[in-house]
Order: sequence, then C-alpha cells, then structure tokens
Amino acid sequence: MFRKLRIKMTLFCVFIISLILLSMTAVLLFLLHQNEELTSFQDFEETVSELYQDFTGEVALSHPWLDEVCSSNDLIVSILDNGEPLLYRQNQIDTDMELLFAQARETALNEYAVSELSVADGSSLVHKEFQMNKSSEGEGIRKSCQASVAYISTNYSVLCITAIRFPVSQNIWTNTLYRSVILTTLCAILLLSLLSFFLIRYLVHPLEEGHKRQINFFADASHELRSPLAVLISSLSAMESCPERGKELLQTIKKESLRMQRLVNDMFTLASLDNGKIAIHKTEVCLNTLFLEAYEKFEAAAIHKHIFLEISIPLESAHAPYGAPASSVTPFKIAARWASPKESDATAYCDPERLTQVFTILFDNAVSYTPEGGHILASILESHNKFIITVSDSGPGIPDEAKAKVFSRFYRYDQSRTDKNHFGLGLSIAKEIIELHEGTITVQDSAEGGAKFIVVLPANTNMCLFAL
Repeated sequence: MFRKLRIKMTLFCVFIISLILLSMTAVLLFLLHQNEELTSFQDFEETVSELYQDFTGEVALSHPWLDEVCSSNDLIVSILDNGEPLLYRQNQIDTDMELLFAQARETALNEYAVSELSVADGSSLVHKEFQMNKSSEGEGIRKSCQASVAYISTNYSVLCITAIRFPVSQNIWTNTLYRSVILTTLCAILLLSLLSFFLIRYLVHPLEEGHKRQINFFADASHELRSPLAVLISSLSAMESCPERGKELLQTIKKESLRMQRLVNDMFTLASLDNGKIAIHKTEVCLNTLFLEAYEKFEAAAIHKHIFLEISIPLESAHAPYGAPASSVTPFKIAARWASPKESDATAYCDPERLTQVFTILFDNAVSYTPEGGHILASILESHNKFIITVSDSGPGIPDEAKAKVFSRFYRYDQSRTDKNHFGLGLSIAKEIIELHEGTITVQDSAEGGAKFIVVLPANTNMCLFAL
C-alpha cells in the first residue's frame, strides 16, 4: 500500500516539476529567440545604413565593391534608377525575388510613406527598415525576411535601393545556447525527480511506522483480550457442567472481568490521548499530597511482600500518613522521613488527576517488580526551582537495549512473567501524560541495580521535573 503511495506521489511530483521547468524553458527559449531576432534586425539596420552612406559618397558604382558588400552581409539588392533597373546582377534575380522586391517597395509606400517624393524636398537619403512576410503570390519565398527600401537623390536621378536579407534560422539543437538551456532543464528534472523520490520516502516513512505500530497494537490487544475471554468462556462452561463449583468459578469470572476492564480502560485512555480528547486541567497542587496518596495505595502490597518502602518529602503542606512521626519506622518495614518545613511547600501547576495516574503507574511497577524483602526509595526534592521526585527499586532492572522500548505499547521486558495484571500499557500512558505537561520521562539504573524513571517539571509553572 505505502509502496504504491510512494510511486504515485513520486510520479505526481515528477509531472509537476517537469511541467513547471519545461514551461519556464519554453518561455526562456521564446525570449532568447525574440532577442536573437531583435539583435539580427538591429545588425541589418546598421549594415544597410552603412551601405546607403557609401552609396551617397560614390560618384560611380563599383560592381566588385557591391558584390563584396552583398556576399559578406547576406544581402540581395535591387537598384532602380528613375524606375528602371540597373544592369547590376539583373540577370541573376529570379521572378520570385522580383515579386518580393515589389512587395517591399509597396509596403514602404503604404505603411511608412517612403517613396520618390520623400526626397523631393531636398533630402538626399530616405530609407526605412522593417520585417516582412512573404506575399500570397510568392509561395516559394521564405515566410519572413528583413527588408529595407531607400531613395537616394543624385545630381541626375533618384536611385531606389531595395535590400532583402533572410535571417539564418538555426536549428534548436545546433544552437549552442538553446542546447545548453534544454540540457540544463533535463538535468534539473532528473535531479529534482531523484530528490522527490528520497524526500517522499522520508516523509512517508513515519506513516509506515505508524501503520505498523497500529497493526501491532491491534494484534497485541487481541492477544491480551483473548486470555481473559478464554477464561470466562471456560468458567461459564464449567459452571454448567459442575454447578457446585459456582461460587469459586464466579470469583474467577469476576477477577478476569476486572482484568479485562483494566485493559479496555488503558486502551481507551491511549486512544483518547492519541485523538487529543483528554484535556489537561492545570491548577496549583501540592505534589506532596498527590505523592502520598499514590504511596498509600500500595502500602498494603508492600507490607504483604515485606518490602522496605522508604519515602522522603518536604513536610510543609503535607501530612504524615496515619499520623506517623518524622523519621519513624513501622513494624512492617515502611519508613517515612520528613524534611524541614522550610525546605519547600512542593507547589506545582499541573493536572492533579493525571499526575496521580502517573504516580500510581510507577508505584505499581516498583512494587510489582521488586522481590520479597526488597527496597523501594521514593523522595521529593526541590532544587534550582525544580522538583526532583525519585522512586527507585531493587528489582531485576532493565537492560540498556530495552530502556528505549519500555515506553512502547504492550512492551514487557520479561515476557515470561506470569503476572496478568500488567499489559505493558502503563508506562506508555505515563509518557503520554508527561508529554502533555511538556515534560520528559526516561529510565535509568538505580543504585541498587533496579530501575529508576525520570520526569521533569519546574516548580510553580506549567512544567515539572520528576525523577521516578
């Protein structure tokens, strides 16, 4: 599908590029041709003007001189003396040329009023140069030529000189300038076409990757939904065949239904984040309180696994859970160490509901992956107008090659884990929420060999820094 899309877009770009460049080349060649015609006509005007000046200065015509002038300037000349042709090359002028000379004199008379009467007022020379097309009678004459008609007054008569020149029409492929322009245009079309191919390939690549991720997302979601559905169907079948186990099977059905509900809720959250349907409602909140609320949710789970859960936060604007005093250690190996009230009130401008969701995801991962008797350290510290909140565990940790993938959807480093409460969506949700707060989230190794996640947000602004 994307291969066809790339081909179609490339062909479309090549067509547009070719159309534009060829159109510009045609206009350029037309202007060059017009300029060439103008230059040629100006050269013709200068040539015949010099010829007429020489005629006015000559006492007697020199046929060799006139032959040299005509051959060197590609001129065909007709000379009439008082309306009668001179003998100069008269036998070499064919009928078609005679018709063309007559047409030139008629054009000069009708359009420019140049005739014998023009020199009757005492002027010794009157002439006019113009472009002329062939007459209808002269089908064998070239389509266009340069013509000049002049009347020169002498002591004894009036000379009518008609000069014709046919401009050399160069073939477009033999003209060096034209050929250079065309070859440059073809090379530009080729280079821009190649550039379009690679550019379109680069632009379409994110669409391909997004499509692949979407396919993988649906495949993973189908796989995750298949397991609880299979359990539900088998449990219902078992209830039909063994009614006395109904209570036990109902608990299984309830457990799998809740698991499926969590998965569907996570998928719906990600879909809403992708579509921009989840709004972030920022307000001034106390991060201490949000952090403690998330911590209290996992207190019982930490006690059950005999995990030493240590939390350190600024005291102001927060209260110790269950009224625990500063630096106390409970019989269940849960410690709370409270900082001085002067350190910080941990006030940030964030969405409390979404940040609580992020804290819950990270605490859940820490407690789930930390083995019995392990250690979790959570803390809030304000430094350089930034909050630094750390939650690190003593779990198995995450290899360097897997750190960049843990925020991908449905990715779990240890695929052999039998824990069915994690679908590999939590960290991707946390990443999306943090990015909506214009923050970042990364993972590092903890001092005890486990995992440590990092998120950033300056205090009392719309950006936060967390390290969890």
